[in-house]
Amino acid sequence: MYLKDRTNIDNYKPLLADYLKSKKGIHNIYKPFRCLNPEHKDVHPSMSYTDKYNICKCFSCGASYDLFDLIGIDYCTTSFKDQLKIASEIYPNVEIDIPKVFNVYENFNDVNYENYFIKCQNNIDKTDYLLKRNIDSKLINKYKIGYDKFKDMVIFPINSNSYFARGVNKNLKIKSRGNSYLWNEELLKNNDNDLIYITESIIDSLSLETIDNNVKTIALNGLVNYKRLLKLIEKYEYNGNLVLAFDNDKTGLMYQEKVKNELSRLGIHSFSITLISNMDGVKDINEALINDKVKLKNNYKYFNGNIKKYIEKSKESELTL
Repeated sequence: MYLKDRTNIDNYKPLLADYLKSKKGIHNIYKPFRCLNPEHKDVHPSMSYTDKYNICKCFSCGASYDLFDLIGIDYCTTSFKDQLKIASEIYPNVEIDIPKVFNVYENFNDVNYENYFIKCQNNIDKTDYLLKRNIDSKLINKYKIGYDKFKDMVIFPINSNSYFARGVNKNLKIKSRGNSYLWNEELLKNNDNDLIYITESIIDSLSLETIDNNVKTIALNGLVNYKRLLKLIEKYEYNGNLVLAFDNDKTGLMYQEKVKNELSRLGIHSFSITLISNMDGVKDINEALINDKVKLKNNYKYFNGNIKKYIEKSKESELTL
């Protein structure tokens, strides 16, 4: 990648403080916090942030990270080009010369994980991670979700060549293998699915299915993957309605507006909602499910009912034209 002014990269580095707060949930970054090194099971907080150098450093294992390092860990990429693109998506107002189109890459991978999935499914009873998150056990079987006891990660099969893994231990990060697919993206192939909810994570999608087993939902598996959603809508000529239900934080709300505008450009009608706006201290749909399932369900029924009424009225109006 060619940059006219490479020094502009430095404009991102001071944003590490915001990233630690908004993405890592560290409210007081000037006090020691648990090490962010996935390989370090930090029992006592041993990592500190310094705004002098815009890094966070662990004084136990020696790990030292800037903003791009943490993005690389969280989004599973060692490519600085990719890290920079992701940073530009998270912080779009930073001035830097990078390509404006964030392409969706098909990383064709011939590795077949089906035997691995079966082994993991057989070990799903070795962890109560999803049950603690109040995910319906029927959905665990429906999606053949498993558990890798050696990696201590829950395995979400996407297809035979792709999966997402989520660490049970908070020090472990989300990892992906295979092509960059979305969760349930095949729903876009069928235009009979005239209402689909779009969430940030698989856990949020499963949370919606837990309160309504008839809901159709797709997970982006990371906000930066919204470009793939747009690409598939065009590829499959999907013309139904989408409900954007991202996290209730600054980044989630920013992307919700951004994606809504992009969908409008494609001629796709979408609804931008926050199911958890009346639930203090709750960041995402799964947290809402854990904290107050009844309130989440009531919120969902209210919004979903009104959205369906709007869709029906729109159909009636089209018939009378």
